[in-house]
Amino acid sequence: MSFKIDIIRSTKIPQIIEKLKQSQNMNVKVGILDDPKTAKYASCVEYGWTQRVTHKQSYAFRAWWGINLRVGTVISSPPRPFLRGTLYANEFNWALIGVNSLIRSDWNMERALAMIGQVAGQDVQTTIAGGGIDAQGMSFPIRSEFTMHVYNLRGEGHVNGTGNINTVKPMVLTGNMLGSITYRIDRG
Repeated sequence: MSFKIDIIRSTKIPQIIEKLKQSQNMNVKVGILDDPKTAKYASCVEYGWTQRVTHKQSYAFRAWWGINLRVGTVISSPPRPFLRGTLYANEFNWALIGVNSLIRSDWNMERALAMIGQVAGQDVQTTIAGGGIDAQGMSFPIRSEFTMHVYNLRGEGHVNGTGNINTVKPMVLTGNMLGSITYRIDRG
């Protein structure tokens, strides 16, 4: 068996290099970009939090819901890295999508970044809706009994009077985080 390789010099290479140079400062950002309140909440979900109960919090829990939390009691929420985890699980796939999009769009960086942004946003939403990253076998901790108790006291443990629906799964109670995931292409 034999084969032959013909090498032909392409005149397009300088054009491709110039297109890529012009777009070298472009990047895509994926996350909660337009809703500061939800973004702050998402940051607490992503990294978790720990705090000591203050006098005001102790009073509010007792007055509003009949829950006695002593001042100084430590309460916390575990990290649920829906952004970082999705990035680590999918970064190779996103790179392939970017390269394929560049080639198919005649080296249009903006189109390639838009494709990456769309797919990455969908992947983050899948992570949130699924309560973790199935491909890595990574499930986020479910809501604690304490949190569920507070939600039920506040009337948030039931959806339209039909009973508890996915309330033990974090990040999906209101749908705000899920619906706030978007992407943006930045220049410079």
